Amino acid sequence: MDISVKWSEGAFNYRAAAIIVHEGRTLILRDEGIPHDYLPGGRVHLHEPAEAALARELREELDISLPAHRLVFMAESFFTIDSTRYHELCLYFLMEAPPELLAHGGAFTREEGSEIHHFRWVTFEALRDLSFFPIFLKERIFSLPDSPEFISLDSDRPSPLGMRTTN
Repeated sequence: MDISVKWSEGAFNYRAAAIIVHEGRTLILRDEGIPHDYLPGGRVHLHEPAEAALARELREELDISLPAHRLVFMAESFFTIDSTRYHELCLYFLMEAPPELLAHGGAFTREEGSEIHHFRWVTFEALRDLSFFPIFLKERIFSLPDSPEFISLDSDRPSPLGMRTTN
């Protein structure tokens, strides 16, 4: 059971995502019907550690077994989609690209049940110009922290930078 709950006042999601990097590029995906790119990963199940959830999601989405290298960000986000207010907690893990993933080339498509995932490798610089979430990663990918960092993003209540960070 996903840790994703909806109430009349909004919804809460708990997710884990992979920042898979190789030679100044990162792997992103876009699903049909979704107007933006994002990182591989997905919702954590109840009683499932985040690293195990991410490994499960990567097996489902990419058919690879890839251990998390290290946690780099814990991000709390507040946003609205189709009039539903979301509160989301996501753990972002840095991962090294395995050879079998690189063998797919610069872009490839994978099916997961009824979903079609369009993956592609993009340079860190190109990420800035894309409709990509999480937005903070467009800049932070250039200088990933050595220890986990907390980030709070509130698109419903803009702040000067749209984020607040603490180490």
